Amino acid sequence: MPKTARAIRAYDEELTACIVRRDLNLLPIRCFQRVDGLTQKLRDICQESPKQQVMEYIAVEALHPLFRAKFLPVQYGSVPGRGQALGKRKIERILRKKLTGKTDVAKGDVKKAYPSVTVECVMRLLRKDVGKNKVLLWFVAALMENYPGGHLCIGSYLSTWLFNYVMSYVLRYILSLEQCRRGKSDRYVKALVCYADDTSIYGRFSQLVKVIKKATRWAKATLGLNLKPAWQVYHIASFEEEKAMKERRKAGCCQRTDGVDMMGFVVRRTYTIIRGRVFQRIRRQTLRAWDDVQRLGFLPWWRAARIAAYKGWVKYSDSVHFSVKYSFSKLLQLARVSVSQHNRKEIIKHEQRILREAACCC
Repeated sequence: MPKTARAIRAYDEELTACIVRRDLNLLPIRCFQRVDGLTQKLRDICQESPKQQVMEYIAVEALHPLFRAKFLPVQYGSVPGRGQALGKRKIERILRKKLTGKTDVAKGDVKKAYPSVTVECVMRLLRKDVGKNKVLLWFVAALMENYPGGHLCIGSYLSTWLFNYVMSYVLRYILSLEQCRRGKSDRYVKALVCYADDTSIYGRFSQLVKVIKKATRWAKATLGLNLKPAWQVYHIASFEEEKAMKERRKAGCCQRTDGVDMMGFVVRRTYTIIRGRVFQRIRRQTLRAWDDVQRLGFLPWWRAARIAAYKGWVKYSDSVHFSVKYSFSKLLQLARVSVSQHNRKEIIKHEQRILREAACCC
């Protein structure tokens, strides 16, 4: 440990010297394309050098007071402590406690989210909010000078925070829209939830249409963001309609009422299920895992890792019937044992390799 601590301290001093003399000397970012396994979209991924990754962590820590002040409580995704489960619970509270009457929901996102946020736009906002800290402004600008194309890149730690920072301006504009009648102002949007670039707004359909048009024009003119004009609209059923639909489904009907499809879940007034294509992947991997157990007598660690990754989807949704039918809880126990044994073997192999190298040196 003392050697590791001294190495870390020496590297910190080297990075500090680079910042003081204002010469970061960063390596170019490697860009490549990868197909998203869930949506089948072709995404441009960037791979940064270790030095730039460390520098970006330093920049995020320096900007943390700004992010803490600017981020809204309804922003989820890429924010520590605010993940899919917390965002799903927020939507459930809105539909089941806050807006119990007639409610419409519009859901939209940003077209090419990261490529549409330019470095110039980010620096313009930072100069307005962090105008006095010239060194910090130079540091962030120097890091983003290395970004290919002059825009935020997927795979960058700093880019995830800066995108949420830019989106906070869009969300504040949406929440500020209101109409004034007889001296009384009434907001168009009654509630809002944002997950990265996906945004769902809650209110009346006629008012939400106005919000969509105004927000699309404002984001493009002010920030350069291209909000998709075609928003998905959900007409949320009441509690009585949900109960009636439940009785029809018991009688053999396959229909469902509209639900808010967001963060991998579909939330309705009385229950929450997993998004269709995500559920298909979970069911397929579950069947293959049980087939491996029957053929091999054990669960391979790579299959166990996939099963363990789906625990949250089943845990935070109303999937009791699925869990019982496919014995998902028992499968999770087998997956935990398999992954634990594999990790223990890897640790032993690593220790043996270190001992062999030490013996060779002697």
